[in-house]
Amino acid sequence: MEARVGPVVDWWAYCHRGGERPYAVVLGERGLAECTPTVNDRGRPAQLLTVVPFVPASLRHAVVVRKASRAPFGGKAGRDGKDATDGKAGTDGPGGGERGRGGGTVPLSARMRGFLGHLPEEAQARLQWPFLGGDVLDRGDFHYRGDEHALDVWCYLAGRRWVTFVSGHGTGLSGPAHRASWRLVCRRAEVAVR
Repeated sequence: MEARVGPVVDWWAYCHRGGERPYAVVLGERGLAECTPTVNDRGRPAQLLTVVPFVPASLRHAVVVRKASRAPFGGKAGRDGKDATDGKAGTDGPGGGERGRGGGTVPLSARMRGFLGHLPEEAQARLQWPFLGGDVLDRGDFHYRGDEHALDVWCYLAGRRWVTFVSGHGTGLSGPAHRASWRLVCRRAEVAVR
């Protein structure tokens, strides 16, 4: 995979449903690779490698840090850490299907929306911005490791023009949302013409 996408920037892997063969996603300097267990034309186990090449030197990143805070004054904290009385708590943010300039939403699965809904709003927005601006979402996936108190997370969304990728760590997740803290690296790269 590294030979196809260049030096590894970030990655995740686990044994897929049968526990025998790995599933892996590798973000490299030159592309994104996904390796999925499959069966070949003779019925034997195989691996399907899908690579999305990047425009050279287009990979960029931003760090999103959300620190734990005190409960907002004058109201109870909502799920997203905002005052629940302001009408913005819950899944109305980017993870819940943020509206784009054209009034559309990003076509995410319920599982992906649920995963993104746990991340800070800025990270959700950075992952989804190309698809709110007109890019067509082809696929995406996520992985997490940890428990209800602390998580390591990885996620990517791949379109025809852009790939976005987020990874990082969250703590204090079992209590009220305003007590959670996150440190995430949000990356994006332009897809090369294939």
